[in-house]
Amino acid sequence: MELPTISTEEALAILETKTAPRVTEELIKSKIDVVRYVVDDVTTLCIIRMKNDFRFIGKSAPVSADNFDPAVGRRYAYDDAFRQIWAFEGYLLREQLAAEAK
Repeated sequence: MELPTISTEEALAILETKTAPRVTEELIKSKIDVVRYVVDDVTTLCIIRMKNDFRFIGKSAPVSADNFDPAVGRRYAYDDAFRQIWAFEGYLLREQLAAEAK
C-alpha cells in the first residue's frame, strides 16, 4: 500500500495556486439551503437540502455505544453528506466544461 507523500495541508496549499475551474467548499456551502439532523439512539443522520430542493443524507454511528457523542455524530454525518455533494458538483462542472469546449 502506497501512502500519500504530502499532507492534506500541503495539497490545499498547492491547489490555492491553481486557476482552472474547480469545485470549492465555498461554492458548495453557497448552494446549501437547510441542514438538519436526526438522532436515533447512537446513529446520527444529516440531511442537507440544497437550494434546488435536492437532498443528501450523511450518516454516522460509533462501533461502541460508549463512544457516542452527539457533536461528533453530527460532524461525521455532515462530512459524509458533504462529500456526496462534492462528487455531484464535480460531475456538474465537468459537464459544463465539456459543453463549453464543443
